[in-house]
Amino acid sequence: MNLGRVSLAFLCAALACEASDVESLATPRTGVLADGSLAGTYVARIARLDDGTSRLEHHLLLLEDRDVELIAPASLGTATVPAFERGTTLQVWGDVDGDRLHVDEWSVLAPAPTPLVDAEPFDPRVIATILLFWDQPGLNNGNADQSMFSGPEATSVFYGEVSYGRERIIGEVFGPYEIPDPGGCDPYAIGVDARNAMLDKGHNPSDYQQLMYHFPSTGCDFGGLADLGSPQFPARDSWYHGSFGCTVRNQELGHNYGMGHSHAYSCGKDEMGEEIVFADNCGHLEYGDPFDPMGDGCGHINAVQKVYMGWLDDCNVVYATADGTFNIAPLETPCDGTQALVVPAFDGRSYWLEYRQPIGEFDVSGELDGVVVHVSDDVQDGGFGPSPYFLEISGTGLMQAGDSFTDPQGVVTFTVEQQNPTHAVVSITFPDGGSGAPVCRGGGDPGEHEGAIGALACAQGPYPADDTPPVVTITYPAEGDVIAPGSGFTITAEATDDRILSDLELYLNGEPVVRLFEEPWAWEVTNIEAGEYEFGVVARDGRNMGLSQAVTIMVGTPTDPDTSGGESTTAPGDPDAGDESSSSDGAAQDPVAEGCGCSQRGGGSSALFGLVVLGLRRTRRDRSRRCAR
Repeated sequence: MNLGRVSLAFLCAALACEASDVESLATPRTGVLADGSLAGTYVARIARLDDGTSRLEHHLLLLEDRDVELIAPASLGTATVPAFERGTTLQVWGDVDGDRLHVDEWSVLAPAPTPLVDAEPFDPRVIATILLFWDQPGLNNGNADQSMFSGPEATSVFYGEVSYGRERIIGEVFGPYEIPDPGGCDPYAIGVDARNAMLDKGHNPSDYQQLMYHFPSTGCDFGGLADLGSPQFPARDSWYHGSFGCTVRNQELGHNYGMGHSHAYSCGKDEMGEEIVFADNCGHLEYGDPFDPMGDGCGHINAVQKVYMGWLDDCNVVYATADGTFNIAPLETPCDGTQALVVPAFDGRSYWLEYRQPIGEFDVSGELDGVVVHVSDDVQDGGFGPSPYFLEISGTGLMQAGDSFTDPQGVVTFTVEQQNPTHAVVSITFPDGGSGAPVCRGGGDPGEHEGAIGALACAQGPYPADDTPPVVTITYPAEGDVIAPGSGFTITAEATDDRILSDLELYLNGEPVVRLFEEPWAWEVTNIEAGEYEFGVVARDGRNMGLSQAVTIMVGTPTDPDTSGGESTTAPGDPDAGDESSSSDGAAQDPVAEGCGCSQRGGGSSALFGLVVLGLRRTRRDRSRRCAR
């Protein structure tokens, strides 16, 4: 059916809308426009298929949690590179077939948003991992928390190390939640049910920048699926169909940040029966990089992708167009010197040389020792993620001292001269010697070390995992303070951490009350009733937690019989059944109990208070839990 010839109600039925949505759909920026065309937000989505291939899809988001897949002509994009940035507002015309739209024509209504001038590029990535099931058990909360936040090879540790500390992933694991059987593979329907389950347990999905949905087998043809975003504007959603290993979870989050897959070539054999490393007619291996999780490994992400993410820049990347001898520092270590050497290839792309060493948590394989080469276009600022291709030079892809490679058309030859723990030395030669001085990506001179081009100003080792918990102290009130009934005051705390504070949460008599995600660390209390109260504060840094000393106050007089109470504690017991949310706190599980019961100690007028009774006032953007009343 042509969109210009159908009624809004009929089209709404085709897209599974509610009847009440027709009027709301007819807006300037989303849904069905007056001429019958569709308008919405463009998003590309990439799926890792079980058969070893991938599928790129184009979607138009209409209202929240409703989308239509665009079956696109060549003008909308190729099989690997979408034509639009995520967030572009499109108007499209075509034929609807179920939840697909065969596009005849399109128009850009509004470009994708752009970063603010001087915006901080490495704000924390706040992630909710949501565990789901319906007819069979799925992943349990503890294992998911180890995989995402608290374990030695957790995703938070991975992105911290591979980005040299620039990426800070914090968040929580929620569930397992039982949701209705989706009756097939509908990622958006699963996402809606997951978010509703969070809301039912008192959590707001909007508090989290990214949402990861894990669920057991449904018959989907993918192991991982993700919306494509960009480093500064990550996409929100990713889906995990039974899989949650290191490669798939780090890869799908990488897609949220805009990274594409890291490929390899299959070039066949020459007339002597030798494997061809690179030519102009090679086959494509979608997940061919054996070391990078954007391919099929779980080591460091390659240098091309790191430049795209903003983790390598300036003199970390050196371009060479003339003969010379160059130093390359290990890719695993934070450096100010050269970590990627870029030289031209015959087809207009470039060779990217990086030095891999078996150090850190992720490049620990004893065999991962040598110079690795990818061929790729240069990384364009503001563009989509690059498509680097791993070259299997020397049979393993790890060039050792003495190994040499020549471009298929003789454009350049590079040879590994030395391997040292601190750097490799590589010689570059061109048939005519080449021309021009080597230059850093950001401009300027790359410097030299021991007669070779490229400075080697590096840290002693890879960026380590965060194993130091925050320190937190309640600064008011003080232990033993006596306060008049009906008074108002402000509970204040001070907290420090060696890296980042993700949040502070106030506890009342061992139960969580209000959680703050930014300073000031202050909770206002009004009209407090007589009784004895014990306050505590938990501070988190995304992986560890620190607990304050408990502070007990008396409201009334010291002789008031209503102020006597039983035992006190700053940490509650088990979470509510069916919602084992965690806060990624390392060896200790998150002390937060769901439901937020706020109990008064002693024999006051009520054994259970809500926030309204206590008078704790939430501050703007505190993303607090709601207490059950």
